[in-house]
Amino acid sequence: MKKTIISLLCITLLATFSLEAQKVWTLKECIDHALANNISIKTAGLNAEVQEIEQKNTKYQRLPYVSASASHNLGFGQTQDNTGVYVNSNSQSTSAGISSGITIFNGFQINNSIKAQQYSTLASLENLNKAKEDLSLNIASAYLQILYNKELYQLALEQVALSKEQLRQYEIRYAHDKIPEGQLYEIKAKLAQDELSATQQKQTMELSLLELSQLLELEDWKDFNISEPDSQIILKKEALQLPAESIYDQAENNRAAIKSAQYEVMTSEKMLEVSRGARYPSLSLGASYSNSYYDHSGYANPSLKDQLSNNGRSNIGLNLSIPIFNRLNTSNSIKRSNINLETARLQLENTKKMLYKEIQQAWFNANTAEEKYQASFETIRATQEAFRFTEEKFNSGRSTMYEYNEARMQLLKTRSEQLQAKYNLMFSLKILDFYRGNSIHL
Repeated sequence: MKKTIISLLCITLLATFSLEAQKVWTLKECIDHALANNISIKTAGLNAEVQEIEQKNTKYQRLPYVSASASHNLGFGQTQDNTGVYVNSNSQSTSAGISSGITIFNGFQINNSIKAQQYSTLASLENLNKAKEDLSLNIASAYLQILYNKELYQLALEQVALSKEQLRQYEIRYAHDKIPEGQLYEIKAKLAQDELSATQQKQTMELSLLELSQLLELEDWKDFNISEPDSQIILKKEALQLPAESIYDQAENNRAAIKSAQYEVMTSEKMLEVSRGARYPSLSLGASYSNSYYDHSGYANPSLKDQLSNNGRSNIGLNLSIPIFNRLNTSNSIKRSNINLETARLQLENTKKMLYKEIQQAWFNANTAEEKYQASFETIRATQEAFRFTEEKFNSGRSTMYEYNEARMQLLKTRSEQLQAKYNLMFSLKILDFYRGNSIHL
């Protein structure tokens, strides 16, 4: 008795550990994990950081520059003295200086460069958001595919259970010589076929789990599984009440792809102003100070203090540069900037058109899936009634095994089509909600 209790406790503990090892992931957990670990997202984040550094660097162009220099030189050999005679003499000299300068005006190029880089940074951040949005959609699609495959697998298991029950009844009837042996083999063959279909559907389900785990960058997928929410909660159909144009108006204001393209246009506009600024004169202020010390062997050299007092030199000045002709570099730069601006505008227009087409397609798919899903209930009801009638005829000997299996397969096909319509509707609704600016959740 004691051994039995211990054995039961061990089995319970093992089962508990097994359940703890297999983490069940919700859609939100999948999306959050992918956003934190996906390599493409990390790369887009690094690109955004680089743009932020460039933005700071551009702002610093307003500051003055400061530089210092120092040198020490040694001389050996013959030199001319005051009488013009060459004598052997060694010498050394030390000099140091500091200089600074600041741009006062350069055709507003610095200001426009700062604004252009600000918009470029915002565009890179929206590109990061777009990458997150795309990944979230991919995760949701893979998640729903698993739910769909799980239901198909359960449907396949139901067919196996049905065939097993039918085989059990046939074995009883065969034992009482009520059916020929051939019918028994037919139902055994049908059971084997159903078990094969269930095995294949299980493999399909496991493959979809593997694909989602790869999106999550998980190293071990064998214990990976997802939670199964209430399907009725998923099928919220508010988006179907809105026209595609209304959904597009919402999407145009919140989609990262649109915002990124808009910032690219603004960047190009400011870069055009930078190119035009090269036509203006530039004015800068500069200042410098230098000092030196000399030592010649064989001569009476002034002291270090005296030399530093006498050799110092200060300088301050304004520098005005007026562009007259620079081999048409400025003119060509302006032309390139105009082309880049027009390209950015076309890209923005194309992005908007692509978004509108995607919303139209998603709206059409959602409404089509809704119609198919609603129609499937009546089809299921009629097919179930037809199967029930055929089953009664078959059990009473008024129908063949072939007719029974045909009715059964038709019912299976109808139920599978209903599942497909349901999950197509789920995903289409999620896409429409996504375009409306709502987060993806089940």
